[in-house]
Amino acid sequence: MRFVFVDRIIAVVPGRSIETRRNVSATEDVFTDHFPGCPILPGALIVEAFGQAAELLIGMSHDWKKVGRLAGLSRVGFRHFVRPGDQLRLRAERRGSADAWVLAATADVDGRRVATGTLEYALEEARPGSDAAARAARLGALARELQPSPLELALRGITL
Repeated sequence: MRFVFVDRIIAVVPGRSIETRRNVSATEDVFTDHFPGCPILPGALIVEAFGQAAELLIGMSHDWKKVGRLAGLSRVGFRHFVRPGDQLRLRAERRGSADAWVLAATADVDGRRVATGTLEYALEEARPGSDAAARAARLGALARELQPSPLELALRGITL
């Protein structure tokens, strides 16, 4: 992944849901053009953050032996602007049957819903030497980076 739009994994229930966080910085290049004097995070980047969170959930749910390929995107809505200094709380929750990977995604800033969408994924085996295996390895490394350390968890009163 060249651009990462997830800063931290907050919680994961494998096979069910993921909650992530993204800090929106005023120094991001996108704000130069979108829009001068009135910086607003493009909705497409919020949707990309939904997708990255969903792919992390899928990989974690299958021990990185399968990855997700986006098959469909629907019911996307944007309710409020996201600006520099905001912290996005992204959540993707699996809906539907055991075989289907359909996720309802939401983005909130300070408890206020800013975006929603439904993402549909097809699963792909991460066979050794395949592009899917390389993606699984990159996603796995990213997941290890984004999860809180045991010390951070202990400070919050969470024991493993």
